[in-house]
Amino acid sequence: MESKLVISFIIFGVITSMGINDLNIEKSSGPVLIANIALGFLTCISLYWGQLDKISTKIPIFSLGIFIVSAIGYSIYQWSQSTLDDTNTECGILLPSSTNFNSGEYNLYRIIYLFTLIVIVSLMQFKIDGNSFSLIGVPSKYLSIFLFLTPVVLPILTELVDGTMNKIYPVEDKSNPESLLANFVLGEPSLPSSFNIRMVFPILFYVILMFITIDSSYGITSFWGQKNADTGSLSIKIAIFFVIFFPFVMRTIFIQNCSLEKDKNIEKEAVSASTWTTIKCSLEKYGGLQTMMCISLIILLIYNINNPIYKILFFLILCLGSWGLSTTYMLSLG
Repeated sequence: MESKLVISFIIFGVITSMGINDLNIEKSSGPVLIANIALGFLTCISLYWGQLDKISTKIPIFSLGIFIVSAIGYSIYQWSQSTLDDTNTECGILLPSSTNFNSGEYNLYRIIYLFTLIVIVSLMQFKIDGNSFSLIGVPSKYLSIFLFLTPVVLPILTELVDGTMNKIYPVEDKSNPESLLANFVLGEPSLPSSFNIRMVFPILFYVILMFITIDSSYGITSFWGQKNADTGSLSIKIAIFFVIFFPFVMRTIFIQNCSLEKDKNIEKEAVSASTWTTIKCSLEKYGGLQTMMCISLIILLIYNINNPIYKILFFLILCLGSWGLSTTYMLSLG
């Protein structure tokens, strides 16, 4: 398995984060935390021992998969416990600790952003595996680290671009990516009480863009001509550009006057908010560093599986296993 040091570092980060969060929630579980720590260390050991012979090469894959399911399941439980206090408005950097971002509009933004990341990562994985992709002159064999850290790097870059836009192009009420998306999809920063046909066309537009990105890479249809080694590289780069520069694109190309007016943002950012508070809330918006690191581990696991069908199968197993385990924790510990 490649990038053993990166995997070990992220596992250590997840374990440390879970330990810190356990100190801040009322109904923590020491045995579950100890079990996660033990699984983490066993996984790190298997990463190095598993390369000694051909029979044991599958051990790191299954060991990492078990740790991911266990870590995500307990992370979801910790998330639910840390946001029980509706009066708490202080953001958490590791996991969400407030209810500032629990609305349907934020869930819409998270779902679309996460789905876009999954598409980008999936496309990049196959291109990097085939050594047919480069980014800013960096060859594909050196891009694996960027691929693994995509869930952490891209949200930070998106927020940096948004902050820069607010500095060089100030408006009465600071805009943010989630408000720009909500205004684009809904027409205003609030979900309608009933079905609104206006929502169909922006979402359909997004789905078509994602399909074009996938189709131009895999050649699902013959619209883009014969598929070759370089097919889809440009579409992936365009998708990465849109994710990072989403606030710039929405404020300069898809111009929405309502997004630049007062009281048209989901979040009204306080003028007196410190830089540290802004950083914490920006990370909490995407689920916190612990969630980002867990997603990075999923990418690392899927990257080291050669069969595309197995990649999809492992991803579904991880998602269903984590959801089932987190539900068990909530019922038995909560």
